[in-house]
Amino acid sequence: MMMKKSFASLLIIVCAFAFCAPVFAQVAKKIPADKQRAAQWQPAKGQYYFSHSLVFDYENKADQTKGTITIYLDPVSGGMCFKKESSFGKGGKDFDFVIGFPDGKYIFCGADENGKKIRINEAVGALKPGPDTKAQAREDFSTYWTATGNKRDDFGFESLEYNVSFATSDNKDTVWLARTPFNVYPLYGLEFVESAVAMPISLDYMHLLEPNQLVAEINSKDTILKLKSFGRDPQTVSTKGYTEFKTE
Repeated sequence: MMMKKSFASLLIIVCAFAFCAPVFAQVAKKIPADKQRAAQWQPAKGQYYFSHSLVFDYENKADQTKGTITIYLDPVSGGMCFKKESSFGKGGKDFDFVIGFPDGKYIFCGADENGKKIRINEAVGALKPGPDTKAQAREDFSTYWTATGNKRDDFGFESLEYNVSFATSDNKDTVWLARTPFNVYPLYGLEFVESAVAMPISLDYMHLLEPNQLVAEINSKDTILKLKSFGRDPQTVSTKGYTEFKTE
């Protein structure tokens, strides 16, 4: 009889923990490769295929600018493509597009001051933070980010709302984080690239968020950002015709 009672008590405790578990404990469902990828994804030949896109509306209050940012995605590799006309505009050299990968590799394709088409390859070590950096990120997140308990669905991604405070000011931001089945560090890593392109707003979350935590919305003193759509939007880009340029 005592064994049955103990088992029943244990079952109640287990169930309680299950219901209290955070939403982000659930695994986001992977997005399978579509039929075109097998033929179009050919990195060895300088060709890259992106089946989906993330589209954000933004407003930069400090610069008094607003618009839309489109980021193309290969859900299989986590590779992202940023095009000049739809994401970063002109910054540094006149790049046509940038391709980034979760391992820290970036490919910049554009023209130099003489109009010659060039390709610059860069590796960003920041996309692979060490244990000390990770520990500091966890500490900063737990100190300054407070979950409100609000959650929602953002185009199939589970999102949680946070109030964000700062050590150096009394300002507070509201940020929604979406759990994705792909790595979003190529987006945050642009802040660390020496041949930097100029995104219209700062997304400097590289050493704060986990690789599958996508900022889906920001409401702050200087910035408004909102994930407007996510879905199929096939794009193929080629680095052929761009001559490799070594910075050093």
